Amino acid sequence: MKILYLLILSLLFSFSGVSQIKRDSSKDYDQKIIGNWMKDYIDKITASMLIFRKNNIAVVIQGKAAATTPFEIFGDTLLVGKMVMYHIEKLTNYEFVFTQILENIPDYQLRRYHYLATQESSSDYFTRRFITSNLKIQAKGDSVYAFSKYIFPKFKSNREDAFKGLVFNTFEDVYEQSYDLIESVFNFPEKKKGSFKIAFVISKKGILKDISIKESSDSSYNTRLQQAILQTRKLWIPADIDGKAVDVLFNYEFNYNDKQDENDDGKYFDPTIYQSLLERGDRQIEKKNYIKAIKLYTKCILMKDDAFDALYKRADAYFTLKVEKNACSDWNYLATKGQKKAEDLFLKNCLNR
Repeated sequence: MKILYLLILSLLFSFSGVSQIKRDSSKDYDQKIIGNWMKDYIDKITASMLIFRKNNIAVVIQGKAAATTPFEIFGDTLLVGKMVMYHIEKLTNYEFVFTQILENIPDYQLRRYHYLATQESSSDYFTRRFITSNLKIQAKGDSVYAFSKYIFPKFKSNREDAFKGLVFNTFEDVYEQSYDLIESVFNFPEKKKGSFKIAFVISKKGILKDISIKESSDSSYNTRLQQAILQTRKLWIPADIDGKAVDVLFNYEFNYNDKQDENDDGKYFDPTIYQSLLERGDRQIEKKNYIKAIKLYTKCILMKDDAFDALYKRADAYFTLKVEKNACSDWNYLATKGQKKAEDLFLKNCLNR
């Protein structure tokens, strides 16, 4: 096992030579690095997850194995162990980019690492990657599995347009289509605030059952919400594991409160959630649901300072809706960040307004 740990460390922290350490305490990297980081750029020989702790111990997770090693920060240099060093190119509350420090090696040949901050713990990571999410055991001994990217039923379209008869068979599509259908039928008043948490099971026969309202800010809307869930009852195709049909438990939350959760200080960036919101926004654009798309892109923009892709997409949606003022505002902001394309769009569409 010790050999395996050393192998993992050598794959991530390979080196050939030592260069002078530069000190620059103003960047405060020694504080920003603390936390959990998930690999973003795909590279099979780099660690999947890095965890930096306040006691100057780093945990390196590769596949099913994990190893620990001491680390120190000197200005913009990360020292791992006693001799392995990396130059920190960027370290914010949500993004960590660093490069090997190797003598006599051209910059373009150096390995560049890119990680994004995550709230996922190491145990959550191992559960997600290597353990099937068996949620509970029913009285008859049948397993109920949590709705996830690894176990999910299919969902049939109930629309009368080009999507008629279509079967959605990806996790993202099943989630989006079923959630949107329930929400649209529920039709909670637009200016009213409230939140609801629901649960239901899709059985191994594709039957909708065990509907429950877990939390409700206004019980007078519970019956309407249950009826909205029932609108999906004929649209499910059961999930299976290795060809065997299984029960799947859904937990959905509908939040109509404008205020952000006070416990969410906005310091953490979850790349999985960001990408999911961005893709959901893109699918709403394809359906010409521009207002929904704008709401999804706005959530992305609130997650990080340089959400340029989401800003461009939101500006396009505003412009399509002829809300030129908002589109111009987004293009102007992007232009101030050095985005030449946005500057051109602003000059073309906004100067004469």
